[in-house]
Amino acid sequence: MLLKRSRTGKLETGAALAALAIGLLSATSAMAQENVPPPADPVRTDDAEASIVVTGTRIRRDGFNEPTPATVFSAETTNDLGIVNAGDIVELIPQNTAFQSDATAGITAGADVGASFANLRGLNPDGGTRTLTLVNSRRFVPTSNGGSVDLNMIPTAMIERVETVTGGASAAYGSDAIAGVVNIILNTNLEGLRLQADYGQTFRGDGEDYHASAVYGTSFGDGRGHVVFGGEYQNVKGIGDCAAVRLWCAESWDIFSNEGDVLRDGTVTGYNTPGSSTFGEPNFVIAPNSKQAFNDSRGVVRNRGPANPAARNLRFNDDGTAIFDFDPGIYVNANTFGPRSGGDGESTYADSDIQTPQERYVGYLYAEYAFSDAIEAYTELTYSHREASNSGVTAGPRSTFFIKPDNAYLPDELVDLLDGTSFSLGKDVDSQIPAFNQVEADVFRGVLGFTGEIGSNWTWDVYYQYGKNDQHRDGRYSRVNTEFQYALDAVDEGQFLTGTPNGNVVCRETLAANPDPRSQGCAPLNLFGLDNLTQEAIDYAYRPIVQDFKYSQHVLAGVISGDLFAGFGAGPIGAAIGAEYRTEKGDVTNGDIPNFNDYAFTFGTDYGGSIDVFEAFGELNVPILADVPFAEILELNGAVRWTQNTADNANTGESKTTDAISYKLAGIWELGAGVRLRGSRSRDIRSPGFRELFNQQVPTEEGSSQGIVDNFNIPGSPGLGDDPTPILNGGSFALQPESADTTTLGVVFRPDFIPGLRLSADWYQIEVTDTVTTLPGQRIVDFCGDFDLFCDRITFASPNDITFVDARQVNLGSLDVRGFDFELAYNLPLYEVFAGSEGAVSLRLLANHQYDFQVQADPTTPVIDYAGQSGPVTNGGDFNPAPDWIYNGFLSYDDDNFNATLSVRHIPSGIYDVEKIGPQDAGYDPSLPDSINDNRVDSATYFGLAMSYQIPINAGGDRYVEVFGAIQNLFDTKPPVAPGGGGLGGSNYPTNPVYFDTFGSRFRAGVRLRY
Repeated sequence: MLLKRSRTGKLETGAALAALAIGLLSATSAMAQENVPPPADPVRTDDAEASIVVTGTRIRRDGFNEPTPATVFSAETTNDLGIVNAGDIVELIPQNTAFQSDATAGITAGADVGASFANLRGLNPDGGTRTLTLVNSRRFVPTSNGGSVDLNMIPTAMIERVETVTGGASAAYGSDAIAGVVNIILNTNLEGLRLQADYGQTFRGDGEDYHASAVYGTSFGDGRGHVVFGGEYQNVKGIGDCAAVRLWCAESWDIFSNEGDVLRDGTVTGYNTPGSSTFGEPNFVIAPNSKQAFNDSRGVVRNRGPANPAARNLRFNDDGTAIFDFDPGIYVNANTFGPRSGGDGESTYADSDIQTPQERYVGYLYAEYAFSDAIEAYTELTYSHREASNSGVTAGPRSTFFIKPDNAYLPDELVDLLDGTSFSLGKDVDSQIPAFNQVEADVFRGVLGFTGEIGSNWTWDVYYQYGKNDQHRDGRYSRVNTEFQYALDAVDEGQFLTGTPNGNVVCRETLAANPDPRSQGCAPLNLFGLDNLTQEAIDYAYRPIVQDFKYSQHVLAGVISGDLFAGFGAGPIGAAIGAEYRTEKGDVTNGDIPNFNDYAFTFGTDYGGSIDVFEAFGELNVPILADVPFAEILELNGAVRWTQNTADNANTGESKTTDAISYKLAGIWELGAGVRLRGSRSRDIRSPGFRELFNQQVPTEEGSSQGIVDNFNIPGSPGLGDDPTPILNGGSFALQPESADTTTLGVVFRPDFIPGLRLSADWYQIEVTDTVTTLPGQRIVDFCGDFDLFCDRITFASPNDITFVDARQVNLGSLDVRGFDFELAYNLPLYEVFAGSEGAVSLRLLANHQYDFQVQADPTTPVIDYAGQSGPVTNGGDFNPAPDWIYNGFLSYDDDNFNATLSVRHIPSGIYDVEKIGPQDAGYDPSLPDSINDNRVDSATYFGLAMSYQIPINAGGDRYVEVFGAIQNLFDTKPPVAPGGGGLGGSNYPTNPVYFDTFGSRFRAGVRLRY
């Protein structure tokens, strides 16, 4: 018997208010005692027993019965939690690393700002994906030039369930499935009308979130046809500058370099410099009050440059007419781009958005019609639109832009100190020239297919799919270097021409005998003091930039599956065979921008190309034993796929073809007494994607924070950033496919003596070779100096002068990831405990223990194990380290009309940086170059509470109004200190926003109508 609740689906998750929960539960209990119905069947847990096609195979089975580990979240669960975005559903999976989401704008700002990508095991590389995202078991057109799918573009209101396979699945679904597959199944059988409207915000009054959806489904043609259509809208206002809106961010914890420097007064600093104020401290220090290096909204005379030492470490007053001492803080070194602790600079985190503001709307239609019992046609259409924006840092004057001592805006006091020398200026110009990046994306996807039966045991499916992504990106105020220098070089016209000032300040270049045509319209920049810039000067020295990304996808695929023959007495031999042809074409253009290479920042250069893929695959499921002692079930599953990939480079006219084979062998063995063993071994492949193959970049600006390296030939160089060098990043057409060997071994336990309990534990290992890797320019220089590797990628004018570093992506090294996945699900009908009681309690626990994350950049270099690192969020874009444990738990109470769900997420304490050594580590010595004062990150536990109540509006109870509310981060737990390093690379937050909540306590409340 099943307890008939008025909504279908399952029970497994949670979130909202404790006191209110107790009150509502008490009221519900009192009502139940007044009118006790006869005992009914328990509420189902998460569709585990349903016959569904889970993503790891094309043969029908469920998550616990699947030979490859799989996790399923139903729409019922996500509704109970108050989730309204597909990305938030995927984040419930502890194996997912949400590196790209609306909470990570400070580390992922760019064309994909605000997007939400699946990233299983944290294996996604920079500009690519190792997690395959499907919709209705079919590919979705990439919404990123890296091949990822933005989950914002999926109609959340239509989702029936989300299936995740955390083992290799390339043999079943093709390239990109090295880490696994996220398959979003939409409800194409929906009947009736479903409306929802809700609102959310943080308890600090920001992060406003408006959401509404409408879906309708009905049959037609005497039941032969069915149509479902609907739409969804969401408008998230975002959470602004980190340091201004959150106290934990205003504390501005950061990691600082203690390498050393010579200050204006001759004082020497440094961790290994006797007599230094910081002598005896480690080389790296985590401390609060992070400030930007020699940067202030009024302007600072930098330490660098040829200026007289007496004229260093000075700042201007508000109107720029006087100078005062500037305190640069402590942990100052010659690399002026690193952060400082304390002092008078601007906060390192002043321009980091906590949450990306964005707006999206999605429309969806699905229709099917059965022409006969043997053939059916179906179609689905999706249109999605998303707009998102983020603030940033506008490029001010760089250290190599020198201001001459006769600049007309300089106060006399500074002119005297300069004594005829030039100087470089540090200036935060954001107050008048705010950086702004906006992205708009439109995605269309259409599918037309036919499916049918052949006899009683075989089915076939063939479809054509077209997808298109149009993305437009624009940014304001990119510095144009030549114009900026002309505007910066401001002189008094009379003083320059006659030696007598006349008060008319002009650009020096305009007074030349043969002025550069680009100086026409030059308006002088007064960078000294606050708000002294004219709009004419801003418009001359700064220009807008744009980028358009257009991508199309055509897919033609077919599969036939069924039973080959009766088998060997244990069940029929199942088989599936099919083929797929896919062609994808993309173009990235950056508008007709003159002097493109002279901009301090651009979105890149134009590039394009196409990728054609032909694949053929087969799968076989062979039952070997059934219903015998110690083998209630013993069966094997095997799959193989041949892939041919042809890439054509529109930039160069080159073409290349690669072939690859992927395969899988898996099995299940039901021993009896509820014990099932399962395991799999697979070879998976990933072909380089569009961005990895074709992306072209402009070399970084020499002398900027991205255009400087430590030259190993210069004595005392490490950490000092002493060699200004342009660095070329981007893709490479020479890249080859990656390959991975994945092994899983697990056990599923469903004891008869505890009905409703299911446990699973799976060990996994993923070994990826020939990884597509992004090596920062500094790492290439380090590899050359330490291991004599990549020296051919470095151009030396002399040993002490590096003039160019080629840091384009390469196939290099390997990843070896190992760990355990755990899942517990338990459903307890309360009448089994208390006679006459209503409802059921369900518990679900998910955990991931990743004990190895071994990375070898090259066979000749040491292996580094990043397992357990919860500090810096990325390592040069190669991968995303993860805590060694992540737990997600859900405890729910459910009866006919009421649900309350408590959720918990726990991240234990972890290592800050596995490449550093702190007092907690063996062998610590503060004199070591990799020493750090604290190499641990505190644990964090987040609770949520959600409730909903249905008010029936018909006698049967299948039509109702439902009110719901949810609170996340119930106790407003602040994130632990885990800075990525505003100036040392990694993150623009004092914590790790991938794993730790930065929004704070927040609620969502709304109403649903089912009719």
